[in-house]
Amino acid sequence: MHLRTWFILGCGYTGTALARRVIADGERAIVTRRDAIAAETIGQELGAEFRAVDLAHTCARAPNGSIVVCCAPPGADPAAEIANLTALASGAAKLIYVSSTGVYAPGGGAWVDESWPLEPTTTTGRARLVAERALPATAIALRAAGIYGPGRGLVDRLRAGTYRIVGDGSAHVSRIHVDDLVAIILAAARSPEPGVTGAFNCADDDPAAIGELADALAATLGVPPPPRVPIASVDAEVAGMLGADRRISNARLKRELFVTLTHPSARGGGG
Repeated sequence: MHLRTWFILGCGYTGTALARRVIADGERAIVTRRDAIAAETIGQELGAEFRAVDLAHTCARAPNGSIVVCCAPPGADPAAEIANLTALASGAAKLIYVSSTGVYAPGGGAWVDESWPLEPTTTTGRARLVAERALPATAIALRAAGIYGPGRGLVDRLRAGTYRIVGDGSAHVSRIHVDDLVAIILAAARSPEPGVTGAFNCADDDPAAIGELADALAATLGVPPPPRVPIASVDAEVAGMLGADRRISNARLKRELFVTLTHPSARGGGG
């Protein structure tokens, strides 16, 4: 297999999981964080090259022919940051931007594919949409549903007794396990098809109603079911995300990137 160089911007939860995978595959990873100390820390932890890169004012360049993956959340000026990202990736083989299903309008329980109206109701969703619209036409935008996995998910919060269901629990919330999201990034990077560009929904097969899922997991864990709290009692951003009631379709993902999910449902906890 050809040795690739991966330039991974924003090595948080997903970026770090991606870096671990490509390093395990024998490929070269350059990991970045905005803060120099944080970049050095994660680089040393992973045994990878590291750089401090802030897309707000970067002059960095990724190596020619590399795979550039941006996992960094948008900042104050998403369009300017994407302009800098595009310049950084000017010699890259592929540019992959990890976005969010928060760019879509609320679903009212409907299945939402990539043609659903782009009318975000949250500040973060609007920032993601501005960023997406500034991407070059050759880029791939991966619209990730709620990312979960080891140390990050319902199971940990249910065990700690800190999880609350916003509203009556009937809203559907799609999720994607971090291992599956990493596999999707790899598939997007390695696809030989030149037409594989644009947006892809990244979600599992089973967008369960949040109350049903949480109550079932609590019963499995032997802990009390989480309480319901009024939507008006939580932050507007949280309410916007958890009340959107979207069942995210992953049909294009499977059809064009040929991804087989290892965690097709979050009902088992999937940590």
